[in-house]
Parts: sequence; C-alpha cells; structure tokens
Amino acid sequence: MQRVAITGVGLVTPLGLTAEENVARSGRGESGIGPATAFAVEGHAAQALATVAKFELEPFLRFPKNYKFMGRAVQFAMRAAREAIDRSGIDPRGMDPSRIGIHVGSGQTGVEYDHFFPSLIMAWDAGREMDYKYLGGLPAHLIDRYICLRTLANGGLALLSTEFGIRGPNGNFTQKDTASAQALYAAYLDLLEDRCDVAVAGGYDSLATTGNFLAYEQAGLLSHSAPAAAYRPFDSQADGLVLGEGAGFLVLERWEHAADRRAAILGEFSGAGSAMGADEQWRPAWTAETIRQAASQALGHQRPDFVVASGLGTQEEDCAEAAALTSMVGDATPVTAFKSHTGYMGAGTAAAELGLGLLCARQGFVPAIARHTQAGPGGALDLVTGTARQFETDEPLGLFLSCSWGGAVAALAARAIRS
Repeated sequence: MQRVAITGVGLVTPLGLTAEENVARSGRGESGIGPATAFAVEGHAAQALATVAKFELEPFLRFPKNYKFMGRAVQFAMRAAREAIDRSGIDPRGMDPSRIGIHVGSGQTGVEYDHFFPSLIMAWDAGREMDYKYLGGLPAHLIDRYICLRTLANGGLALLSTEFGIRGPNGNFTQKDTASAQALYAAYLDLLEDRCDVAVAGGYDSLATTGNFLAYEQAGLLSHSAPAAAYRPFDSQADGLVLGEGAGFLVLERWEHAADRRAAILGEFSGAGSAMGADEQWRPAWTAETIRQAASQALGHQRPDFVVASGLGTQEEDCAEAAALTSMVGDATPVTAFKSHTGYMGAGTAAAELGLGLLCARQGFVPAIARHTQAGPGGALDLVTGTARQFETDEPLGLFLSCSWGGAVAALAARAIRS
C-alpha cells in the first residue's frame, strides 16, 4: 500500500517564527498570548491577543515585486512554506513542476474598516450626502490600490505557486479551522492517487484585527480573563478564546520518492477524516458523535498514542469534545491542546497544530496545556498539564482534531518518526 512521508514542517505562530522555536517554547509550557497591542481595546472586557513577531520577508523572496500583493496572513504563509521546503531538502526548480502539488487553507481576507473609512470621511465631509460619487479625486487616493488583490481568498495560493514554481494539482479551502486539514487531506489523496510526487500543503490566517475582535466579542466568544491567564482549554475556569494569527505548512511525499532521495523523514501522514454537524444550533454546531465519525475515518482501527484536541477554550465546545474523547480514548491516552500556546489561529490551526505536535513527538514529548489549573466538566481525560509528558514510543501516532463554528469537524492522523 502506498505510504505518504512528511519531510518538511514550517511554522509561523505567536510562539515563534520557526518550527524549532515553536517546539522549544511549547515544551517549556510558554504561551504567545499577551496584552493586546495591535489595536486599541480600551473599554472592552477582552484584553488579550496573540500576534506574530515582526520579520523581514521581501529581501528573501524570489520575486520581491510580488510582496506588495501580500496581506499579513499571506506573508506568514510564505515564510512557513519556505521553511518547510528548505527543511525537506527538495528544490522545486530542479523538478518537474507539474509533479508538485500545492493545497492551502486560507482564512480571514475581509476588508477592515480602516481600509475605506478615511476615504469615506473625506468624501462626505462638510455635510455632503453619503453618495459614492464623491469618492473621486483625493478621497480615492486614500484607498490602497492593491486592496482587492490582497483580500482574494485564493491570492495566497497564486503567490505561493509563483514563488516556488509549482504547477501541479492545487486547491484552496476556506472552512475556517478545518480549512488547512482539508488542504492536507487533498494533498494526501493526490499522492496516493499518483497525481504528484511531492505536495506542499498548509494554511494561514490573521484574526488579530479590529473587525474580528469586535465580531467575536459581540458573539460572546472572547476570554475576559487577564492576558496572563486567558485561554485555558478544558479548564474549569475557561471563559473563551483569544484571537491569534499564524501559518503552518508541511511537505508531503510519496514514501518511495522520499526514500530514493534519502530524505530525512519526519513522520508519516496516515489518515484523515471529516464530518459535519447536522444540528440547527450554532453552539456547539457539532456533537460528540460528529467528532467520533471524523476521528474514526482518520484512525481506522488504530489507537492513538496521544491526542492534540481542538480545545476551543469555551465551556460548551470543550464539554462536547471532552465527551467525544472520553468515549474514544478514555483516560489512558495523553490529551493536549495548543491554542493556549498560540491563540486561536483560524484557518492556520490544523496544519500548524499537526506540524508542532509531530515535531514534539519526534523529540519524545507531548506539550502541556498552557495556563491550565483544574479540569473542567464533560469527560474524564488524561490531560497533559503542568509539564510536558515524556514517552518512549518509537513511532507515536497522533490524532489531531479541529472544529469549525459552522459545524465542520476534521481529524488527521500522523505518526512521528523519532530522530
């Protein structure tokens, strides 16, 4: 049977700008969540945010002129994909570009109020009626000429394929948290069905914006705890999430292809599954059975050695997930959650959590849930808290879950190959 190897991982999250930094900091139980500084939050109960540190990208691009078309999230994707490709040792320019696939999960691309409001204020100044006919002249110059390109949902896919010279099978997925899981699944199928030899797959998002903050706050989803204590999945004091941003990318290959070029194999992508909640309620939009269905598809008859839960950090969603996991793995399998480390990264979630969990497992540990104090209701799980959990398994199998607000659930199964 055809096998799929993972040979490269690239991570850009609030924890760090490289996979190595993410592994080190998560292993120490650190978090990238802190006081919100990207925009003003005075007067709001929610005060925390998880943002990516500044970095230079343009000087390292093959086509620097394309930098002006990249929104913040696409910049994360470009850096993470570059790290994954470099780590894998492949050189796309020396390969048949039609045999390299690329699939991405893209997230928030909406227009923020500050993109247009300054122009509208000037156009309608001095008591003018609110008519778009006044947008000509100077007001029009206040609008970024590239805004339409920067907010295309598939803009990142186009820019990534151009930068790396990839012309094989491709796709763009936009189902929020599960988007990059679907991208990885599509890449996996392309390799199994011999449509390509190598695939680059992952996701990216930036939810740390004013518009998202106001929307999630109005929906009652944000944590009101102090930044140093906010976002505690499966905790009795969990009170909501913290918005974040980031990207995760992986290089997947047909096992024979990786072996022929003597690549360092980080792990094996062994399965994926998805399911959709059918309830009309929006919280939670999925049930424990929905999670079990997706996990069963991904695992088959295998039992995971550890679980990276979705861990949304809201009482309702955590209870539903804990109930599902209790029925699947009981209290005998270590369960962790990474959102307490990185914040809620939307479409960048699934790929980043798979990459981080796989690399940690290669070093023989499962990171603890950051900031966790006391287990909440909903299930009897072996939660990894306090310090990282060490294990001796040579090729530990991980189950990675992601759940979207719309009801979609995705599960990925990957086995780490210990270094």
